[in-house]
Amino acid sequence: MSMATRKTGKIEAVEKVWLSREEAKAYLGCSDNFLRDLRNNAEVGFAKFRNFVWYDLRSIERFMRRNTVVKK
Repeated sequence: MSMATRKTGKIEAVEKVWLSREEAKAYLGCSDNFLRDLRNNAEVGFAKFRNFVWYDLRSIERFMRRNTVVKK
């Protein structure tokens, strides 16, 4: 009889891609109304499933880069 060998693997963290409404508000430091305006004006990407709205983290980061003010 052969003995079964147990394989162990490395667990890698998964990069977060979608944020809940609360996570998106905390990330941006904004209100519900501001986040809703961003969504309604197509400033950030989102997905909607039933009563849940998920915000695309990359599109939020792009929005922040596009609106960064550099003072000279």
